[in-house]
Amino acid sequence: MSFSRRNLLKNVVAGAGLAMGRGQAEGGESSRSASRGYPEVPSGPDPLFEKPGAITLAELAQRQTLGVTVAEVSDYAPARYQGSLAPSPPHADLNPKKAIIVVWKDQPHRLVFSHEASYDPWMELPNGVGLCNQFFEGNFGWAELFNNNGRKERNSFVDIVQAGPHRVWVRWNYLCVNKDDDSHPALRGTEDYITYPNGLVWRRLTYCSLMPDDPKGYSWQPIDFFAGAPTGTTWKDLFPRDEQHGDYLVGSVIDAYSPKRYDVFWDDDGKARRVGDAPLLLEISHSRGFALIMTFKEGYLFTIMGASSGFPSEKSQIVDNSFNDTGGEGWVSERWDHWPVGWLNSQTHDYKPGSEYPYSFGPFSHYILNKPMKNPRTDYRPAANDMELNRWSEKHVYYTLTGAAHDIESIRRLAKRWLDQGEQCARPESIANLG
Repeated sequence: MSFSRRNLLKNVVAGAGLAMGRGQAEGGESSRSASRGYPEVPSGPDPLFEKPGAITLAELAQRQTLGVTVAEVSDYAPARYQGSLAPSPPHADLNPKKAIIVVWKDQPHRLVFSHEASYDPWMELPNGVGLCNQFFEGNFGWAELFNNNGRKERNSFVDIVQAGPHRVWVRWNYLCVNKDDDSHPALRGTEDYITYPNGLVWRRLTYCSLMPDDPKGYSWQPIDFFAGAPTGTTWKDLFPRDEQHGDYLVGSVIDAYSPKRYDVFWDDDGKARRVGDAPLLLEISHSRGFALIMTFKEGYLFTIMGASSGFPSEKSQIVDNSFNDTGGEGWVSERWDHWPVGWLNSQTHDYKPGSEYPYSFGPFSHYILNKPMKNPRTDYRPAANDMELNRWSEKHVYYTLTGAAHDIESIRRLAKRWLDQGEQCARPESIANLG
C-alpha cells in the first residue's frame, strides 16, 4: 500500500472516531446507547475504500477472533456436501461455493449465508446441521428462492456492512422469483442480521411487493422453521432420545411469560407424537412472546419473537406440521433433498435413503393471519387472497432473536428479557447485553 493510501485510510478512521466523539458529546446515537447500558460500537458501515477478498475455510479457521467477525469464503458447501457444484444451472451462478460466514470467539455455532442455498442463512452447529428461518415466500408458492432462478446472484445477494470485532452487520437482499421465469419477481425482501460477541443474532426483516395488485406479490409467512442436515444422518444422530417412548424430541414451542410448552417427537419410522394439543399451541401463539426451538443434541437452536418485536399476538399462529389439527401441512417427518444443495430445477423433491444430497425438514411454521388457519387445504387460499391482510403484512417491519443454548428454561428467560424491552426490540443494541 502506498504512503498516500495509508495516510488516507488513517484519516478516514480518525474522522470516523471524531464523528463518534461528536455524537457522544451532542447526545447522539453512541451516548444514548451508553446511557442504556449498551456497549459503544460504531453505528455505521465500516470505513473502507477496498472490499476484502474472499478467503478459504482453512484460512478462516486460522484467524484469531477477538469478539465476532465475518468473512467471505470461496470454498463452502452446505451441510458438508462433497459432490460437484457444477454446472450452473442447476447450481448457483458465478461461484456456488461462495458464502458469508459469521464466527464468534467463544461460541461453537456460526451463521452461514450460502450462495448455493440462495443465501438463506442458517445457524450451523459443528456437526453440519443448521436451523433456517426461511424468507418472505410469495403467496401460493408461485415465487421463492429454492429454484434455479433464485440461485442467481442478481436475485439473491449479501453485503457485509460491519465486520467486527465488536459488532457484525450483514444485509441480505433477495427477489422471490418463479422457477420457470424470473423476469417478473413477486416481491423484494430486505433483511439485516446484527450480532455481538455473545453469539445472539438480531434480525430485521421486511419486504416490498413488486406485484401490488396480485396476491402472489405478498407474503405473511416469513418464518418456516426448518433445518438442513448432512446426507445419511438419522433422527438418532441429530436429536436426543426419549427413554420412555424410544422416539426423539425434535422441537419445542414455549411461552415466554408462562410455563406453557408444546413438544413434538418423531420415531425411527417417522411417526409423530406430541406433548400438548392444538388449543395449547394456539394459546402460546397468542401470548405476548414465544420461542420456537429445534432441540439438537449439539445445541438447542431457537428463534424468539413476539408482540414487542413486530408480531402482534392476535395475528400470530404457530403450526405443527406433524398434526393437521394445528393448521399444519401434515408433513410429519418428511424430508426433501432439493435444498440446501440445488441439484434440479424443483421447489420440492422427496429425500430417499441413499441420496447423495443433504436434506431439509420442517416441524413448525409461523403465520401472520387475521384468524387462525384450521385446515390449510381449505383456509390457505382465502387468506392468501385477503388483500387487506396482504397489504398489512407488507407495511410492517419484523424482528427476531436467534441463537443457541443447552436447555429450554434459559431460552425462556432470554425471551422474556428481550421482549420486556418493548419497542427497544427494534434496536440491535437490545441484544448486546443478553446471553
